[in-house]
Amino acid sequence: MDNTTRLHLLDLIRRAQQATAAHTAAVRAAARAAKAAAQARDHVDDLERQRTTAQDPAQASEATDELDEPLEEYANCLHRLQAAKNKVARTFLAARAANRTLGASYARHARGRARASSRDQIAAGLLDELADVPLEMMDAAHAILVQSSAGKDSLVMLHRIATWAKKAGCLHKVVVIHIDLGEESEWPGVRELAQRQAERYGLRFHVLRAEGGLLGLVEKRGMWPDAARRLCTATLKRDVANKLLRQIAAELGLDEQAVILNCMGIRAAESPARSKKQRLAIDMRTSANSRMVLTWHPIFEVTDREVWQEIATHGLEYHPVYDALIPRLSCVFCVLAPFDVLVRAARLCWALGLPLPARYRDLEAKIGHRFKQSHSLAEVYAEAERLERKEGALVWNRGDAVRQHLGADAADDYLARVALAA
Repeated sequence: MDNTTRLHLLDLIRRAQQATAAHTAAVRAAARAAKAAAQARDHVDDLERQRTTAQDPAQASEATDELDEPLEEYANCLHRLQAAKNKVARTFLAARAANRTLGASYARHARGRARASSRDQIAAGLLDELADVPLEMMDAAHAILVQSSAGKDSLVMLHRIATWAKKAGCLHKVVVIHIDLGEESEWPGVRELAQRQAERYGLRFHVLRAEGGLLGLVEKRGMWPDAARRLCTATLKRDVANKLLRQIAAELGLDEQAVILNCMGIRAAESPARSKKQRLAIDMRTSANSRMVLTWHPIFEVTDREVWQEIATHGLEYHPVYDALIPRLSCVFCVLAPFDVLVRAARLCWALGLPLPARYRDLEAKIGHRFKQSHSLAEVYAEAERLERKEGALVWNRGDAVRQHLGADAADDYLARVALAA
């Protein structure tokens, strides 16, 4: 099966899944409409009983007058219920037609394949096949978007994407974007580093900025994000990037459906939640008839040690906070970071002359919402102050991150490579 056929089948899967989701939503809406109609009917029945049982003619007349508005509301509810039922029927037929079209098309191309028992299995098989041939997949795509945080995983992902794209003759399709969360959220120099990393390969680079930044979002909501409600990722990153995805698809001006690869440096080893993701997936939220967006995790199966090995081997420039043994180039104070990392981040801020620890601590007190259930920013601040008194200011050396993960010889070799490239 060639990639054109795979992409066609994946689009049929997308259509079938979206049609099924529309039917499910219609069923739920119909249930809500039925409940509203029943409640309106109960209200009318209650007023009817009051009218028929009233002993005083004045009370009966008053109850009759009160019936006009509830009867009108009940009629409106019945109208909405009928419309909801009609939509259930339409979406059912649309979902059935989409699934039948998928089944018939897949059957024509599935000869010699293991039998797939569900739509999800068909999709998983096709997506795995595409992910196994990155150069061919990139050749079939119309645009390749690389989301770079400038962190170590983004750096290695970018190196691989650029290397594969050059081999496939697709460098002109690659666009690197960095979403700037603002100086109160990111470490100094992150945006500039992301740009240098992209320019190393001659790639186009765009900076997008989320209005208000993380602290603006927190102050507006009166709450910090958490693992279950990662609005810092959804609102400040994903929603902003999705606007660009739609813009890129429109600018391509294709008569056919645009295929866009949206690349992210997510790895399975980072967390149990991320390990459940796929190397390649259809972005149902952003895909439409005019565009097929595939979310690609090119370094999904790479280990932490392998990330640092690739950085060292190719002399890739990473952010110096890693040398201060901060494990991730996320927000300065990330809600997912453990206590000891937050304490180290506070000490690093002081070493760099950044006022952020007090700014975050004071915002926590202002909104009255604890940074994490396990510990507050006030506790982080206090522990950082204690360690500063005990150990003095935080110090580090260039190459300490490579030294920690790969040893002293690898760090010396890395520094020599960087010096030669300068």
